[in-house]
Amino acid sequence: MRVTLNNADLARYAGQFVWLALNYDKAENAAFMTKYGANATPTFFVIDPKDEQIAAAQTGAMSLVELEQFLDRGTSRVFAKTQTTAGAALLRGDALLTLKPNEAASAYSEALRLAPANWPHRELAQASLVTALEDGHQWQQCAEAAAAAATSMKRNAMFARTVVAGMWCLVDAYPATWLEAQAHRLEPLAKEALSLPTTIRDHRDELYRTLMRLSLARKDERNAANLGSLWMDELNAIKPANDEERSAVDIARVECIQVFGDPRRVLPALIDSERTMPNNWNASVRVAQMEEAAHDYDAAIAACDRGLSRSPGPLGRSWLLQIKAHAFMQKGKTALAHGLFIDALEYAQAIPNKQARDSNITSIKRALQESPKPESRKN
Repeated sequence: MRVTLNNADLARYAGQFVWLALNYDKAENAAFMTKYGANATPTFFVIDPKDEQIAAAQTGAMSLVELEQFLDRGTSRVFAKTQTTAGAALLRGDALLTLKPNEAASAYSEALRLAPANWPHRELAQASLVTALEDGHQWQQCAEAAAAAATSMKRNAMFARTVVAGMWCLVDAYPATWLEAQAHRLEPLAKEALSLPTTIRDHRDELYRTLMRLSLARKDERNAANLGSLWMDELNAIKPANDEERSAVDIARVECIQVFGDPRRVLPALIDSERTMPNNWNASVRVAQMEEAAHDYDAAIAACDRGLSRSPGPLGRSWLLQIKAHAFMQKGKTALAHGLFIDALEYAQAIPNKQARDSNITSIKRALQESPKPESRKN
């Protein structure tokens, strides 16, 4: 997204916005993240300076066209003297999206009910409704709304965004009895989105990922492998323009293998990226993850140590320590692993972002419960 945010076409917004980018792994940003419910990355807000209320909100990566529409929407809301009833409901949904997604879904539904048939924001409200239903864990309603809306949408980035959210609701709901009927509607739309030049890289990655996971849920490893090969071919064809794009491609490589594939397939590219970005602890995380998946535990531990030397914040340090602990556990070094899990828990408790903090704490506590106590066996 940083490449999009630096696009010269956005120069026309100079003087209209004060741009603020926040890293949620820094303690000084915790108050903002808590106030506005910024849990997913990326999350975008337009905030009215008069009252610090949200004028527009959207989660996930955006194309340049989507980003411009998002900024225009926020600007018009800040300066609008009145709102239509449908527009006011849409605005209310945006204000609730990150903090109370189920209430946001109700607001978006109201906006669609109140709006005339030719309302210019109809597809935006439909896509936002599907996102809110996904965030609120209303899996069946999400999948049904996505399939219904996407079928008649213009084939653009909004279409892909809607299908992506619906596909994740299928994956998260598996093996619900209603799922296959909605999968029959959504999977062809996902494949259609992959065929469109308007589908941005982030959405392409999520579409491949969800299609692969559904294939594996059905025990169809051949189809998962074919999808993984198509995805990997796309990623390998990308010539990164900068470190951010290189990192994004590497994250997608790891995500592909974590669904299905041989980790040794991506390790050469990840190791090359780590050498190219010597101060990037995230690059070391990716190498460590794949070395551990390839059962080369010494190499995974070494990658974790390199990452820990690159000044990660609490989230990164907790993450690296967990991978290192799992690698030592596989080597039978339970005392070392136990100590590393304890250290990881201490750092996890300092993660500023609540969702990331809670997720890491839960994961570490589960690992401590499931791993043998150090004194219970000889190392």
